[in-house]
Amino acid sequence: MKLPLLLAASLTLTGIAVAAAPPAIYTAAQATAGHADFETHCSMCHGKNLQGIAGPTLIGQSFASKANNYTVAAIFDELSQQMPAGAPASLTNTQYADIMAFILSKNGYPAGSTPLTFEGAQSSTVKLISQVK
Repeated sequence: MKLPLLLAASLTLTGIAVAAAPPAIYTAAQATAGHADFETHCSMCHGKNLQGIAGPTLIGQSFASKANNYTVAAIFDELSQQMPAGAPASLTNTQYADIMAFILSKNGYPAGSTPLTFEGAQSSTVKLISQVK
């Protein structure tokens, strides 16, 4: 336990920044529910693995790199107001929050004990930087 802390302190002192772990802003149950909703409403354009088909990829650095400077709110705004294509804003608030949780989970954000709410996602300033390389 002391070795990782020592290593982190050593890297910080030598000028190498240690990246902070992404925050846990959704629950595992939400990501599971979001997966089902994603399969039904999103996968035909974004692919079952979020790799993109007719719609853009929703995973990895080409989606959410540090340079893109996205926040959860920015992506959620587009998700909840413009998706699914052909029927924008047609899902429930819970479905949109769950789909966002699924997208976060696939991009390496950990699940926690507090659910992501529709309102919370709309106002989230959490940076969305995919942990998937």
